Amino acid sequence: MIKYLSFVCLFFINTILVGQSLSSLSNVDFKNLSEAQLELIISQAKASGYSENQLLALAKQQGLSLSEIQNLSGRISSIKSKRVANSSASPVSDSRLRAAYADSMDIVRTKESNIFGLDLFKGNSFLTFQPNMDMTIPEDYVIGPGDEVFIDIYGTSESYYQAEVGPNGKIILENIGPIALGGLTLSGAAKRLRSKLSILYKDLNAEEGSTLLEVTLGDLRSIKVNVLGQVELPGTYTLSALSTVFNALYASGGISENGTLRAVRVYRNNKMISEIDLYEFLLRGDSSKNIKLKDDDVIIVSPFSNRIKLMGAVKTPAFFEVTGDETIKDLLFFSGGFAPNADNRLVNISRVINGERIIADVSYDQFEIFTLLPGDEIKVREVVNNYANRVIIDGAVYNSGQYELVPANALKDLIINSVGLRPDALLDKAIIKRTKPDFSTELISFNLSEVLEGSKQIELMREDVITILSKRGLLEENYVSVNGEVNIPGVIPYSVSITLNDIILLSGGLRESGYNGRVEVARRKSSDDSNEESLADIAVYELSNDKLLNDVKLEPFDQVFFRRNPNYEVQSEMRVEGEVKYPGTYVIQGQNERISDILKRSGGINAFAFVEGATLLRKTEFAESIDDINKQKQDLEALQARLSLSEVLTQEEALLLERIEANIERLTIETESNTAYSTFTKRERLKEIMNRNDLMDNENIKTSESIGIDLMEVLDSPRSRSDLLIEDGDVLIIPKRDETIRLRGKLLYPTTVRFEQTKGLKYYINMAGGFDNRAKRSGTYIVYANGDVARTKKFLFLNFYPTVKPGSDIIVPAKPLKIPIRVQDVVAITSGLATLALLINQISNNNP
Repeated sequence: MIKYLSFVCLFFINTILVGQSLSSLSNVDFKNLSEAQLELIISQAKASGYSENQLLALAKQQGLSLSEIQNLSGRISSIKSKRVANSSASPVSDSRLRAAYADSMDIVRTKESNIFGLDLFKGNSFLTFQPNMDMTIPEDYVIGPGDEVFIDIYGTSESYYQAEVGPNGKIILENIGPIALGGLTLSGAAKRLRSKLSILYKDLNAEEGSTLLEVTLGDLRSIKVNVLGQVELPGTYTLSALSTVFNALYASGGISENGTLRAVRVYRNNKMISEIDLYEFLLRGDSSKNIKLKDDDVIIVSPFSNRIKLMGAVKTPAFFEVTGDETIKDLLFFSGGFAPNADNRLVNISRVINGERIIADVSYDQFEIFTLLPGDEIKVREVVNNYANRVIIDGAVYNSGQYELVPANALKDLIINSVGLRPDALLDKAIIKRTKPDFSTELISFNLSEVLEGSKQIELMREDVITILSKRGLLEENYVSVNGEVNIPGVIPYSVSITLNDIILLSGGLRESGYNGRVEVARRKSSDDSNEESLADIAVYELSNDKLLNDVKLEPFDQVFFRRNPNYEVQSEMRVEGEVKYPGTYVIQGQNERISDILKRSGGINAFAFVEGATLLRKTEFAESIDDINKQKQDLEALQARLSLSEVLTQEEALLLERIEANIERLTIETESNTAYSTFTKRERLKEIMNRNDLMDNENIKTSESIGIDLMEVLDSPRSRSDLLIEDGDVLIIPKRDETIRLRGKLLYPTTVRFEQTKGLKYYINMAGGFDNRAKRSGTYIVYANGDVARTKKFLFLNFYPTVKPGSDIIVPAKPLKIPIRVQDVVAITSGLATLALLINQISNNNP
């Protein structure tokens, strides 16, 4: 009794909660509801006559935001999807068997096939043949056991009934009794219910009564369908009552490699009620025979009967299944027809007859009558890349390319068709490359000016290649190299009569540092210069002489250097980082300024400064050698970049740009660039210093190296040996006191420990667990905080370890690997020594 009362109380509590949820959805936090709670709300909404869409509309009316409604809609869809996945596509109810089915289906979905249409139901595309559970129930739907029926009476009288059709096809309504609905359509069920309920609602049957009745369905019943034959996973499947043949094939993993797509048969009550040709759906979109299934329907997929391989120049090469009277024309329709490059005059067929293959060529006029046999392989050849009437003109013409060869068309007319010669065309000589019948070639040279004047006629032949030579193409590209104190240094295309003053203007003018300087012109040594020691001719001019600069004309490949004004100086800067009073950037006052001077200007160190760890970072250059080819490539790239800056190019500049691009591509193939790198240890050390002092990783730091300094000596004795001269770009780092020691390398437990003033190196080694088996003890060294390095010294059999200071790194290197001597190595050495001894013995015997 107590259990019964508890159950009743729990039922009423849930009902009240759900009722409150429906009446005040704005107070419900749908994001934090469990799936069970949300399903309870959905069930109650259905019991109250609300569909999912009506539930969302009610939520909107009660003030839920758009994002909350979207979240609710997504969760409802997710629950429905899971419900369908768990009930409509699984052939078994046991959880372990269902898991095995899911694993098998994953394998099926990943299969690929070259048989046309075989992937249709495998789920490896965006086609999913899942039954649509949101569709409107059709009026011809036949109600059966398991269907959920909703009966809504409204108008003068209002009432609501919900019932499930039992195995006997009946529903039971309170105060009414059983009503048989099994086998009726929706409209038929509504008519019968109206008749039965008119006992309680008097005007329900009246034609214009004020009480109305509406019948809808909730959860539909499930049906069991048998899928047999050549499918991936044959078996009995539990599907929705709205499922079709396609849904069942999809649930079974699709048709297998040996199955037919042309005759899928459906049996009901031991009679075939439908035969589906899937090619009609694939090629014409005809799904008229995709009938709705009923309980205990049987789908049988038989083995294929005639499968033809179509390959070559067609739009969809694959294996196709053909029926008795289908021909090559039908097969080509299945594949989408010939590809654009197909030779459609005939196809090549390979056929098995009497245990061996024969070849047959079928012409176009036989495509509609040629009978196909099982195992035929049809190949459509591509059109041979052979032109019957082509000539090619290339080189210094405006529109080079392929042209039609007309027997009466002379070479002069061909040049006119190509929009004529460019101004740089070489008129003295042109070349025709002619292909002979045996595919060998010959070159025919001729005077182009004679052809243009009409004094000479040249008969062209198919596949002739006419090359009009360019004057510029036979010359080396001319340019002038500009370096030094100009705004845009680089390479400038050479023009006749270009002067030094022109070079200044084309280079963006002189920099401030270049005024009142001088210019130096280096010119290639002329071929008639008898001085063998001379490498180049050098001329020096003063920039202050404008008239002279206008008179100096340059020659191709001149190198112009604008020198810096000796009296011009740019401010040099360095930085002080860390524990000083005024850290930051400082301008170097003079060439004799030292570390002590900068420290005085920065206010000196503060109480937290770790003097022993002070480091000076100084820029360094990593030299990279460059050969002549790379230099030439760099010059051409600079010239290409300069030309590319112009929005509008002249015809000559456009042609020059094309030639430069071709030359750069050629030089790139010939050379490989070698990048110079600093050592790994230096870069790692710099990285540690930057990380330890929170320095930004800029380009100056990347090209710097660490210099260990004795800042204590600098503070005690300015101008001492440790008080280095400051250079541009220096970074003086004075870190905060570091009271730790880092241990790295071949130790049992590399770690970081606290610094102890009275302890030696072996104490810290023990703090890291001691040496590893592969540790090279005598090679142990210390890297101090300022970058200095101290190594272990050895005397006789004793190791003398360096002193440990705060902020140090103790590093234990590894012993080199020892390769053991193998038995075969010992045998080889012994055999070699024995042979050598025998040889020495024979020599001694021959020379007594």
